[in-house]
Amino acid sequence: MGERVGLVLAGGGARGAYEAGALSLLLPELERWGQRPTVLVGTSAGALNVVCLAADADLDAERASARLVERWLGVERDDVFRPIVRRQAPVSAMRYAGEVVGVPGVGLPGLLDPAPLRASLDRLIDWSAMHRNVRRGALDCVAVTASDAAVPRSVVFVEGRRQRELPSARAVEYVTAELSGDHVRGSSAIPVLFPAVRVEVPARARGWYYDGGTRLNTPIKPALDLGADRLIVIATHSIAPRRGEFWARSDSRPDFADGALQLLQATLVDPMLEDVRMLGKTNLLVGRRGAPAAVTAYRKAQGKAPYRRVPYMFIAPPTRSALGDAASAVFRRRYGGLRGLRAPDVAILSRLLGGESEQHGELISYLLFDPEFHQQAIALGRLDAERWLERISGPDAPWCAAPIDTLPDS
Repeated sequence: MGERVGLVLAGGGARGAYEAGALSLLLPELERWGQRPTVLVGTSAGALNVVCLAADADLDAERASARLVERWLGVERDDVFRPIVRRQAPVSAMRYAGEVVGVPGVGLPGLLDPAPLRASLDRLIDWSAMHRNVRRGALDCVAVTASDAAVPRSVVFVEGRRQRELPSARAVEYVTAELSGDHVRGSSAIPVLFPAVRVEVPARARGWYYDGGTRLNTPIKPALDLGADRLIVIATHSIAPRRGEFWARSDSRPDFADGALQLLQATLVDPMLEDVRMLGKTNLLVGRRGAPAAVTAYRKAQGKAPYRRVPYMFIAPPTRSALGDAASAVFRRRYGGLRGLRAPDVAILSRLLGGESEQHGELISYLLFDPEFHQQAIALGRLDAERWLERISGPDAPWCAAPIDTLPDS
C-alpha cells in the first residue's frame, strides 16, 4: 500500500468557501503528481467540505474540486438558517420569556434556527454516492468531528473503518458510523448561535452534539490516528503573530465583540497553532531515518505508537484580518446604510456582532452566507494555496517537514 494522504479541514462557518478555493488549486496539482487524499477529516464547515468531496471521489480532482466551488457559490443565508425578522425573532422572544419566568419545557435552544440546513445538506450531498465511494475503496475513510454536549470530549464519526480498527484515546472517542446530515449538522452547531443536534445513529454515540470546533477545530490528530502518512491542513484562521488587539490601539473599552474574538482565538487558533508546531517539531526529531532508538523504546514502554515523520502542507490566510476585511467590504457594499433595509436579518446580525467596528468583519465572516463573500473567500484560498506551492522548496516539495515557524515568508 502506498502512502496515505490525509486532508484536514477546519471549521469556520461561511469561511468554509476559503477551503474550497484552496482545494480547487491543490487537488488537481496533487493528482498530476499521482497523489490524492484518501483520509478525509473535517470539522463544522470542514465537515461539509469533506463529505462533499467524498461524494465526488469517483470524479477526477479537477471536476470534484470545481463542484465543491459551485456548491459554495450557490449557498445563501436562507439555505442555512431561517429569516430572523419574519420567523425567528417572535418565536425566540417568546421562548426566552418562557425560560425567564420558568415555564416548564420552554427554553431558548439557540439564537438562530438552522432548520433549512437539513434540506440543504441533502440537496448538496449525494449520500448514496459517498457511501458507495467509501465501500468501493475510492477513499480509505471519511470522518467528521463533533463535541459531545453531555461529556467533555470530542467524538469523531468515521465511515470506512470497523470499530475494532479505530484507535482508542482519552479525550477523543472514535465511532464507526454511516455518515448522514445529522453528523454534519452536529459538527456545525455553534453553541449559543445554534441549538445542539440530536444524533441517534450509531447507538453507542447516541446523544446531543455541538460544533466540533469548540474542542477540535483543526482535527490533525484524528487524521494521524486514522493512518495518514502525509497531511494537507487547510485552516480558515491565520497563525500569523498578532499585531495587537483591535481595542488596544485606542482608549475605548473592550466590548462584546472583543470578548467574542478572544474566545475564538483561544478555542480555534491557539490549539491549531500548537498542533502544527508539534507536527514540525516531531518531524525534526524523527528525521528521515526515524526516531532515535531511545525515544522509540520509551514510547513503546509507555504503550504509545512510535513517532513518525509526516510531511505536510499548511494553507491558511496570511494575516488575521484577511477574511474579515473581505467580509467587511462585502457587507458595506451590499448591506451598508439604507441598503440594509432590503436585508434586515443581516443588519440585525451585524449589530449583534460588533456593528461597524473593526472587529465586525472577523465575526460577521462566520455567518455571511453570501455568494459575493464566498467568491472572494474562494479567490483568497486559491491565492494562498498558490503562495504555499511557491514558497516551499527542497527534496520534499511541495510537502514540508520543517517546523512551521522556520518557513520563509512568501
